[in-house]
Amino acid sequence: MKSTGRLLFTLPFLTFQIVFQIASQMAFEIARGESITSASVPAVAPAAATSNSSANSILKNKKFEDSNTLTDAQLKADAGSLSKWSARASLSYLGPTFGDLSAAEQPNPDGSIGNYSQAVKGSVSARYRISPDSTVSAGTGVSLIRPFHGWERTDVNNPFVTYDFSNRFGRLQMRNSPGFTISTVPNYTAIGQVGGLSWDNSLVYAIGGGFAISFESGFDYWVFHRGYKPGSTKKGGDGNASQYSISWYPGLKYNVSDTFSITSSAGFSLQNPRSAFDATTLQNRTVTLRLGLGYALTRDIFFAPYVQSYVTKLALDTTTINVSGIFSVL
Repeated sequence: MKSTGRLLFTLPFLTFQIVFQIASQMAFEIARGESITSASVPAVAPAAATSNSSANSILKNKKFEDSNTLTDAQLKADAGSLSKWSARASLSYLGPTFGDLSAAEQPNPDGSIGNYSQAVKGSVSARYRISPDSTVSAGTGVSLIRPFHGWERTDVNNPFVTYDFSNRFGRLQMRNSPGFTISTVPNYTAIGQVGGLSWDNSLVYAIGGGFAISFESGFDYWVFHRGYKPGSTKKGGDGNASQYSISWYPGLKYNVSDTFSITSSAGFSLQNPRSAFDATTLQNRTVTLRLGLGYALTRDIFFAPYVQSYVTKLALDTTTINVSGIFSVL
């Protein structure tokens, strides 16, 4: 128990150190590129020519050519900047329901463990691009809890490392993202969760006429430092804790243009409850329905406002207003 406690305390700081080292290396690479460029430009070159040569050299040193493996605007934004070193943020505003715009909580029909308050949630990371189609990232989750209801608190949590790669087979384009996470959110550490392994996948298949089929899926396996405690979380038990979960989101999108789209999807999820003490037991979670818009401001900046509800509880007081965004810099 003591060694696990030290692990939980130390690993987040190790991840922050990784992010800091990557960011420092980014600055060093850019500075070195500027230094080399300045030294290599002849002193007799005109000022304008020197400036253009310097800028082009720096960009060439830090940018990969676009392989055009991904053409879908959201997939490209998810893949991040083509720079060798970059920073990325993926943030979502999880807002109120149509039935009560002042509500501080979002619906949680399955009683899942976690914080379901209105919040801005997501992640920030430093990213190293290995090739035009593959990257390694290290970062941390961020949460601004109830930002419009007194701003309850700001969490920096769940540090992670991922490896991302993209592929294309004809009209089918995809992204894969295996990784691991260290759990630091109190809701999860209270039930003995240490961290987990994950694999996320996103597919888009163009069917013509601006229409495309989308399919997202994810697998999460959670690691615990102790056995399951029966009972609800309010009484000191582990409640509806999951050992692993499988989720998939089939959808249909219509691309109005290269930068603007209308999207729809349904969300399905199965979880293996630790309370079952059987790895083959799976429970269904309530199916979600989502309708939204997508707009790419640039290749690396993508916004997607959407509404979400539950198929068994279609009502204004269960339909939420949300906005997600992806941003890459450098």
